[in-house]
Amino acid sequence: MTRTDTGSDDDTTSNDPQGGDGKNDNTTKILIAAVGALAAVGAAAAGAYFTQDTDTKGTTEPQAGSSASVSASVSAENEDPCDLRRLADSWYQPPSQRYNETLFGNRQAPHVYTQVGGPARSPEISVKGQLSLDIPAGQVLYLVTRPDPDSKDEFGHPGNGRFYPGTPISPTSGGCWEDDNHAVGYPGVEGISETYLLVLVGSDQAAKFPADRKAKSWDGYSAEDWRSITKIDVMNFHVSTA
Repeated sequence: MTRTDTGSDDDTTSNDPQGGDGKNDNTTKILIAAVGALAAVGAAAAGAYFTQDTDTKGTTEPQAGSSASVSASVSAENEDPCDLRRLADSWYQPPSQRYNETLFGNRQAPHVYTQVGGPARSPEISVKGQLSLDIPAGQVLYLVTRPDPDSKDEFGHPGNGRFYPGTPISPTSGGCWEDDNHAVGYPGVEGISETYLLVLVGSDQAAKFPADRKAKSWDGYSAEDWRSITKIDVMNFHVSTA
C-alpha cells in the first residue's frame, strides 16, 4: 500500500494569503492598533490644549480694533460737528454778538463765523453758525437782515435800517446752520454793515414773510412794522463789508 504525504506544514503556509506566519501577523495587527490609539489620544490632548489656549486669549486679550473704536468714540464726542474751528483764516467771528440768555439757559452759547466775498463793489456775506436750541412746536427759526443806518456805501448813502426776512433756518442735530452768498445789495454797496437777526415766529407769520416779499414795491419792514410782529429774539450780530 502506497502512503500519500499530505505535508501539513506546507498546507498551513499556503493558506496564509500574505505568505507569512499567522502569529506574526496577529502581533503586527495588535501593534498597529495600539499605535493608532496612542495617536488618537495625543491628537485629542493637543486639541484640548489649543482650545483652552484660544479661550484664555479671548478672555484676557482685547479684541483687535477695540482700542481704535474707543478712541474714535472719544474723538467723536470732542469733535466740532460744524467744523467752525477748521474754517480758513478768511472767516471771522463778529465782534458784536448778542443772544437771548433765557432761551439758552445752561446750554452752550451760540456762535457764528462770517466771510465777505463776491464780486468787486457788490459784496456777498456767508455765515456759518452753531446753536443749541430746541425749536418749540409751531415755531419757525427765521433769518432776518437789516442794513445798518450808521454805515455808508461808496456813494455816502447810509443803510436804510429796514428789516428783510430772508429764509427759515433748520439747524442740524448738531446745531449747525449756514447762509451762503447773501448779496448785500447793488454795485457800490460796499461799506454798508448788515445786522443779522435770528428770530422765532409762529408758522402763520413765517408763511406771511414770502407773501409780503412778493408784494409790489415792497422794500422790507420799517422799524414800526417790525415791532408789531410777534416774535422771540434769539440772537443778532453785525457784519461789515467795508
